Amino acid sequence: MKLKEIILLILALLCLLDSAVLTVRASVTLGLFLMYGLTAALFVYFFFHRQIDGFCSHGPGALLRIVFFCGFAFFLCLVGLMELSALRAAPTGEERVIVVLGAGLRGEQPSDTLRRRLDAALDYYQEHPGCLLVLSGGQGPDETLPEAEAMARYLRAAGVPEQDLLLEDASSSTEENFAFSLRLLRRRGLGGDTPMLFVTNRFHCYRAAGYARRAGFSRAAALPTGTSVFVWPAAVMREALAICAYWAKI
Repeated sequence: MKLKEIILLILALLCLLDSAVLTVRASVTLGLFLMYGLTAALFVYFFFHRQIDGFCSHGPGALLRIVFFCGFAFFLCLVGLMELSALRAAPTGEERVIVVLGAGLRGEQPSDTLRRRLDAALDYYQEHPGCLLVLSGGQGPDETLPEAEAMARYLRAAGVPEQDLLLEDASSSTEENFAFSLRLLRRRGLGGDTPMLFVTNRFHCYRAAGYARRAGFSRAAALPTGTSVFVWPAAVMREALAICAYWAKI
């Protein structure tokens, strides 16, 4: 077996392992199906790489190869954009509102991704008493309760008093997270110019910051969190598509 075939096999097996872990541990998302597709593509290329390479060496196949590598380069640029965006708009310590973006449940418990966001928000809240925690997330089709309620239960158990929690349980997208959260804040006498901190994963910060501005938050900072090594590949592929959709709506 040649080095190329060994590398392909290792990548395919790693993706297969990741797909299996996500199937068991994560909710059904577009990212999961993208990981299935990547796994299948790698195995197909492993078994038929000689024929595929031959087809891509001339004619229409050569054009497809150029398109593929241009698309891959564009994807890498998007990944770089995600990572660099997490470094912008760091918290100043003056934030009075902490918006925690929902990220799926496992049963009635926060997923690993959501738990990371909640823990980061809790740490900031404990270091800056007096902040209002806005928990933003509706109920998905495969969930038994709104994400906002599951987040509230988690934070109550950690000692956060009820008066410091504001539940936004109707949103189903990042755009709605911010729009609906601001609507609730205005009922509390707070506006878009209130210093606000949103908590989400690093890969999500670029699009989240854009939707925060679009909703009317003029003083929004980001508190990025890490992502499980198993979740990251599928999440980044999904987020790359979401960024393209976000640009199309601008």
